[in-house]
Amino acid sequence: MKLAKFFSNYFTVRLELLDAVRELTQGQLDWKNDNHPNSIGWLLAHIAECEYYWIDVAARGKDGPGDFERFEKAQKKADILALLDEGFENLSDYFQEEDIDDWDEVFYEVEGEEKVSKRWLVWHVVEHQARHRGQIFMLMRMQNLQVPHV
Repeated sequence: MKLAKFFSNYFTVRLELLDAVRELTQGQLDWKNDNHPNSIGWLLAHIAECEYYWIDVAARGKDGPGDFERFEKAQKKADILALLDEGFENLSDYFQEEDIDDWDEVFYEVEGEEKVSKRWLVWHVVEHQARHRGQIFMLMRMQNLQVPHV
């Protein structure tokens, strides 16, 4: 079975997140609360960076440490959304390509030291987005913005 079938709800959840943030203004993306260190924009770029690292670098072996700068530099709404779209496309392709059959095999090397299984890698990416999605919706509520009913 392909990962895409097993994680089919992930696509729905991701699209809900994208729909929720696409109409935010730059000011709403940049807004920070004194009790939370990150903005919505930073969290969105961080989600995209996680997908890039775990899917493109760890799983697919892409060598590109210089590519991480674009996540740190992403400040404008258009740049952040482009990174999210790119990450979602890469993740979707990976989920369509990969099977669940071998997902307990340990074969992804992380930073030359730790090795992880496909199961760990995929669940990490899924859980990472879920955690930050909750933070994003909290920050939206704190700004009295409309949050999807989930």
